[in-house]
Amino acid sequence: MNITHEIYMLGTSVWSQLTMIAPYWAMGLTIGSLISVYLSDKIASKIAALTTERLWAIFPASFLGVVSPLCMFGTVPLIATLGKKGVPQHILAAFMVSSVLLNPNLLLVSFVLGFEIVAARLALALLCGILAGTAVLYGFRGRTLFSFDRFPDQAGKRRYLISNLLKAVRITAPYLLLGVALTALSERYIQPEWIAGIFGTRRGLGVLFATVLSVPLYICGAGTIPLINAWLVAGMGTGDALTFMLAGPATKINNLSAVKMILGVKNFFLYLAFVIGFAILSGLIIGRFL
Repeated sequence: MNITHEIYMLGTSVWSQLTMIAPYWAMGLTIGSLISVYLSDKIASKIAALTTERLWAIFPASFLGVVSPLCMFGTVPLIATLGKKGVPQHILAAFMVSSVLLNPNLLLVSFVLGFEIVAARLALALLCGILAGTAVLYGFRGRTLFSFDRFPDQAGKRRYLISNLLKAVRITAPYLLLGVALTALSERYIQPEWIAGIFGTRRGLGVLFATVLSVPLYICGAGTIPLINAWLVAGMGTGDALTFMLAGPATKINNLSAVKMILGVKNFFLYLAFVIGFAILSGLIIGRFL
C-alpha cells in the first residue's frame, strides 16, 4: 500500500465532501442564528400562549419545536420555564420531541440528500411530535410527565447574532469534520456492495441495522449527512436512512442527558421506547414507498 497515495485519495475525498456540504452548513448556521437571536422570544411566547387542553394545540407546538434553533440544553430550561407558567404537559411534550428530531440548521443541511428526503424528514419530525403530544394528552391525564425541581427561575440573557453564530460554528465544526472524515474512510475502504448487502436486500433488517448504527455514529446532525449520502449512493434504502436520522437524535448522548433532567427514570425509558419505535416503524413504512 502506497501511504502517500492513500493520504492523497483520502484528502481528495474529504475536500469533495466539504465542498458539497459546506454551503448548506453555513446557510443553516446563519439562518439558525438569526432565528435564535430575533425569534426565540416569539417562539417561547407562542408556546406559552398554548394553554388549552384541547388536541389542536399539539399541532402548532410540534411545528414550533421544529423551527426552534435551540439545542436540547437550551430547550430543556425553556420547557421548565414554560411548565412552571402552566403550559400543559402534552404541549411541552410535542414541542420537545419535534425539537429533538429537527431544527432549521439540520433541515437546510439535509437538502444535500435531496428534496424527497428533506420533505419526509420534516413530515416525520412533525408527526412524531404530534403523536407524542397526543399520547401524553390521553395517557398521562392525572399523571406527571415532567419534573422541574432542578430548574430554579432565572432571567434570560440576550444573545447577539455574531457571538451566537461564532458559538454555533465552534460547536458544530469539529463534528462536521469528523463526519466528513468518517465518510472519506467509508468511501475508500468499505465496498459499496457491503452497504447494499446490509441495507439493500434486507428491508426489515436494514432498518434495525440503521437503528443500531445511529447510536454510536450520530454525533452531530450535520456531520452525519455526508455519511448518509455516501451510504445512499452505495445502496442504502431511503427508509433505512430516515430511521437513522430519527433514531440518531433521539439517542444522542447530549440529547439523552438533557431530556433525562426533566423526566423521571420510568418516563425517560418510555420516551426512548416511543421515539425509537417510531423511527423503526417509519423506516419500514417509508421503505415500501420510497
